[in-house]
Amino acid sequence: MEPKADNHRWKLRPDVVATVLNEGAVMLDLESKFFFSANSSAWAIAELFESGATPAEVHEACARWGAVNGDKLLIDEVIRQMVAEGLVQPANGASVPARMGAAKAWIAPALNKHREPLQRIMVSAFDPGLPLAE
Repeated sequence: MEPKADNHRWKLRPDVVATVLNEGAVMLDLESKFFFSANSSAWAIAELFESGATPAEVHEACARWGAVNGDKLLIDEVIRQMVAEGLVQPANGASVPARMGAAKAWIAPALNKHREPLQRIMVSAFDPGLPLAE
């Protein structure tokens, strides 16, 4: 991350919803309709952005959870991806302390965007091209 970007506070957009799973979460961007799978460490990072966090605060929290120097680039990549995909937005107003949850067990964070948006995955029960249940 660029040094000046470390001072910028980001917040998860309100129209990004998540379903928490045993090993992380699936996030749906209601605007773009794309799904993102987050492993447990990437989900812990995303949770920090629920109340607003800077990249520097994210790195501090990850270090407390067991991240090592070799994880810095992976953490930066998750943050960059969240910013680039528009999952987070600049947090306006006063500084809000970052939520300090914890990853279940620290692993290399991974955030994966699914190839198809929701409207291409969902099938209408009224689609005449589908066979009828007998």
